[in-house]
Amino acid sequence: MLCTSENGIETNIEVITSVREQYPSIHITAAISNISFNLPVRKLINLGFMVLAMNAGLDSGILDPTNRDMLGLIYATEALLGEDDYCMEYIGAYRDGLIGPVKK
Repeated sequence: MLCTSENGIETNIEVITSVREQYPSIHITAAISNISFNLPVRKLINLGFMVLAMNAGLDSGILDPTNRDMLGLIYATEALLGEDDYCMEYIGAYRDGLIGPVKK
């Protein structure tokens, strides 16, 4: 299902939310980059979709683990959603050099 179709994001969010409500113990995973196929600047679509999907209840995503922007946004979104007590995971990722500017 393409998220970028006319009502694609609405459908994706509705499905994630419905599954989360009906089956709270099920883990939900999505292939993040599939939703931006054939679009310019795919990275921006992928980043936006990931935040919206996480807010709806997405647990994990299939994505490029070397994409520092995506990884940083995951940590930031978890912190903003209250899933990272005292932002400790976010701070730890920064200290470990996983997110933020590349340390030389």
